[in-house]
Amino acid sequence: MVQTKIFAHRGFSGNYPENTMTAFKEAVKAGTDGIELDVQFTQDHVPVIIHDRTVNRMTDGKGFVCDFSLAELQKLRMKEDSSERIPTFEEFLHWVEPHSVYLNVELKTELKDRGEIPQLILPLLAKYGVEERTILSSFDHKALHAAKQKKPHIESAALIHQAMMNPSEYLETLGVEGIHFKASTLLMDEVAELQEKGYHLRPYTVNTVDQMNQFFTWGCEGIFTDYPDLALAVRKEFKRL
Repeated sequence: MVQTKIFAHRGFSGNYPENTMTAFKEAVKAGTDGIELDVQFTQDHVPVIIHDRTVNRMTDGKGFVCDFSLAELQKLRMKEDSSERIPTFEEFLHWVEPHSVYLNVELKTELKDRGEIPQLILPLLAKYGVEERTILSSFDHKALHAAKQKKPHIESAALIHQAMMNPSEYLETLGVEGIHFKASTLLMDEVAELQEKGYHLRPYTVNTVDQMNQFFTWGCEGIFTDYPDLALAVRKEFKRL
């Protein structure tokens, strides 16, 4: 049976401010298999790590990420911890390069940014030698498809948040290897059918013991969780059964 990989969702976000260097470092310390993070662009076209379109929820500032220059953005501080700021994607890659963890890079693009992914994101993955352990994912499937055309050897996965008709046909058209689905949207037989066709399935966001055991039992390729320490402990016990 496949051992399900544990991806720390936005880093160790259950215990630390999400998408911060501390959250990423603590996830690695906990022994997680992978890190999930969100990338979008500043006004001056620098890839930075933050989930929301705006800085309002996480920082002491207000406004859309894409309206800030990098210098302006990095003056902001996290509400949960004023010592934390929004990291750049390159800063993260420089740190993670020597750590043997998988990466899931969620592309959170504005329409105008689709063309910047090949120019700004993909070269950084090559520069730091992490292409072979990186998965690109996005709800913007056109952006995902464009990236796949440029770098077909990098694994890609479509993000979905609701049930789909004929998902395998759609995934084949899109040309991706995986599907990252909201935990409540696929049944066991639907997961099994997609697995039989060779797709990698990784549900999000899996934070309860019951859910973790369910997806371990189903043999999912990975799960995304805010609590990698809990998931690792549950997986360890699951292996003993």
